[in-house]
Amino acid sequence: MAISQKVTGFMENSSWIRKMFEEGIRLKKEFGEENVFDLSLGNPVIEPPDEVRKALIESARDESPGLHRYMPNAGFADVRAAIAESLSPECKVVLSANDVVMVCGAAGGLNITLKTLLDPGDEVIIFTPYFVEYLFYADNHGGKAVAVPTLDDFRLDFEALQNALNEKTKAVIINSPNNPTGVVYSRQELQELARVLKAHSDKLGKAVYLISDDPYKKITFDGVEAPNIMEFYQNSIYITSHSKDIALPGERIGFVVVHPQCESAGPLMAGLIFCNRALGFVKVPALIPPVV
Repeated sequence: MAISQKVTGFMENSSWIRKMFEEGIRLKKEFGEENVFDLSLGNPVIEPPDEVRKALIESARDESPGLHRYMPNAGFADVRAAIAESLSPECKVVLSANDVVMVCGAAGGLNITLKTLLDPGDEVIIFTPYFVEYLFYADNHGGKAVAVPTLDDFRLDFEALQNALNEKTKAVIINSPNNPTGVVYSRQELQELARVLKAHSDKLGKAVYLISDDPYKKITFDGVEAPNIMEFYQNSIYITSHSKDIALPGERIGFVVVHPQCESAGPLMAGLIFCNRALGFVKVPALIPPVV
């Protein structure tokens, strides 16, 4: 066979995603697009805000020299500074441009993070049900995704988590609001998660990193709070994109933020910046960051 057995197996195991997408297309043809809610890909059903469209047009019309040349591997410094300033109040941490790396969507952010962190055989804990690509992202970089069950209401099962933690655990990924359940982890849950991970890190004598994959964080209703993990845990890495909150998945724009008090924060940031180019993403498109 021309392609690897591993990739063949992955494609077979994830074929249900394609089947769901194809079934959505069939149902829309049969019943009309307005009568079928296709949740298979998470594509927004709204269009970007007018402010984004106007800013994009203005950016495209800007004839200042150098706007379309290579940028620093971490992204434009002024964009990273603006993100740090706007995000600091939410995180309850003073961030700077040096804590931020611009990436090609949250998927790009997750991949450079896992490539930076993982040695062969390292484990990454994910909670069921999970975004299926986590399995492949961990494998991409020599790691193993370990699925930990949640409670009946999909909230975190801390006993199950503690049973899964071991000397091979390098990171835990959470996703809140969660895809696919919609669960938002409460302030109390995140505090307990931080306590469990700190205790295990202290036991190991090395950090277990908490990675928060949060492109849905700004999409909450009825006063529901979606706290930022940086408020609770120093060894945290926050990853997000504008795919959902301003309906720009096709523009592939996002960022990774490392807690400034994170263990090995300097080498970690350097690794993220290196992997941003080593994986072939080679920075985000120059036109989009100043717009958003």
